[in-house]
Amino acid sequence: MSRLKLLVILAFVSISAFAQDLSVEGFNNRFTLVKNEQGNVTVIKLKRATTHFTIRPFIEQLKNDLLGEQSKLAKMSSTEIDEMMLEMGINPYALGDEGGSAEAQHFRDSVQNIMNIDVESAFAELDQREFWDEFQTRLNEAVLFLDPTVVANLDDARFFYKRAVTYKVVTWALQQAQKKFSNIPVLNIATFIIVRVHDMMLEQRHFAHNMLLHYFEKLPESKLGMTKLEVDRAVSSIYEYRIDPTNYFESNNAAADWANYGINKFYMMVRNGNWTIQDWTGPFSSQTFKDVKKLNFAFASVTEADARKIYHLNHTAHMFSSKPALAYDYSNPKRVKRFRSLLNLGGVALGFLRLPNGIKSAVDSFIKSLYVQQVRTEGALIGYFESTGDTEMIKSIYSQRSNLYIVE
Repeated sequence: MSRLKLLVILAFVSISAFAQDLSVEGFNNRFTLVKNEQGNVTVIKLKRATTHFTIRPFIEQLKNDLLGEQSKLAKMSSTEIDEMMLEMGINPYALGDEGGSAEAQHFRDSVQNIMNIDVESAFAELDQREFWDEFQTRLNEAVLFLDPTVVANLDDARFFYKRAVTYKVVTWALQQAQKKFSNIPVLNIATFIIVRVHDMMLEQRHFAHNMLLHYFEKLPESKLGMTKLEVDRAVSSIYEYRIDPTNYFESNNAAADWANYGINKFYMMVRNGNWTIQDWTGPFSSQTFKDVKKLNFAFASVTEADARKIYHLNHTAHMFSSKPALAYDYSNPKRVKRFRSLLNLGGVALGFLRLPNGIKSAVDSFIKSLYVQQVRTEGALIGYFESTGDTEMIKSIYSQRSNLYIVE
């Protein structure tokens, strides 16, 4: 072996070891392994997590965001709004229903309608303090059944099934809201807040789960202070959290094959990501990506139109698109954050449009397909950038989440 080749190999090994050390440090800074008397890992906990969920700060943030967006939209033309949507893969002018154009058009209408909302008046009607305080109290009581710091329970295949108690609180709150708010647009804001608060609660754990999956993929079990079986069961716990509370059949499958359930699901995702990269780099690819580099099971960096970007490997831009979802644009660092803020507010403004409930429901599903799963998965990017020591990118990814419950 030539001296040059040897030096290259040694340099590569040194860089890999350094990245591993940073990853181990990141893992230990974020997670605690709880062990039993025999020294076996039984639970994995977040060291920093929101354990008490407050409603008022979110309502106030939503109000201020709407007022701020009104100022921004006042300076934007219809063409600029269209260009921003097209950049994110939304075409409200496609022929017929192609690409979800009907839903896209209604979303565009809801964004433009932000300008017409009397924000101060609507939020004054929304200020039913006793109702929101009761919702907050019931929500936090329900959360006690399922410690928010626990991200994996290796010994209980039905541990996360208990999260169904929070769904009951949401159902109660939605029923009470119908009695409290007679003004339909204000009722729609209240409904949005109730559902969004619950989604943000769930998102905290999803975000941490994908961070964990990055570490499990990239680090040997011994570096984490775990055995292979413990990692496999932790991954099963992560995927048990993703089972719908009403899907008893799938819950039984997980419990029956606890040592393999999660890891089989995870490697299915890994394979899908690998196939996606092969498709991007193949001779017949519909993408114009260059310099494709896989970051982990969920993401790859590419060069597109001379700009460096990060794309999701397992999520498309939205429910009607086959194009990958954008996670980060180095040439326009605020692009994804700005668009997600608009999605959030567009969801609020949708309640002010005079549309049948069925159409509103379809548009709401369309809006959520643009960011909900994408944000949850981006926890895996935090793990990646910890392995590179890039603290600025870690801050940037956190800033895109629009979730005040996720602790950095």
